[in-house]
Amino acid sequence: MKANPLPLIAVLLPILAVAGCADPEPASKREPGGQAAGERLGASDASPTARPVSIGEGGTRFAACQGRGRVGGLRGGELPVRDAPFDGAKQVGALTDDTHVFVCTRSLDQQWLGVVVGPSPSSQAAPEGAAAPPTDEAAPAATVDCGVTRPVRTKQPYAGPCLSGWVENTFVAAVAN
Repeated sequence: MKANPLPLIAVLLPILAVAGCADPEPASKREPGGQAAGERLGASDASPTARPVSIGEGGTRFAACQGRGRVGGLRGGELPVRDAPFDGAKQVGALTDDTHVFVCTRSLDQQWLGVVVGPSPSSQAAPEGAAAPPTDEAAPAATVDCGVTRPVRTKQPYAGPCLSGWVENTFVAAVAN
């Protein structure tokens, strides 16, 4: 004669249901936004949604960033540079009118541009409180090579010395190289 498995299932089912509801982390450790207490991002840390700017999308025969653009139409404001292509992303910098940028990539919806911002002559100014360096009209201004005007071997995230991030397409006009 066979044993009836129904009583065994009736006993095990409530135990399995309760076991599946166990809280793996105490509520006192959790914080809003899915981050555990003590794991907040610092001002210099990238946000969890950060998406680096890709360079080398044109292949090995073209510059790492194939386009150039000029920021405009801000009406006296600043254009935020974000670490991902959406409005809620963390701001990593800001651009003003007439800032020139290297356009390296675009978001899928074409509303955001992945850019690299080279230093401008005005960014070479001395910090507040420091004496301004002497100007020699014959000497060229010191510039930083962002490394995006030469080809790269493969498509890769930009890791150079210049500011990179995402800006709204609306405020960047294409310029000739």
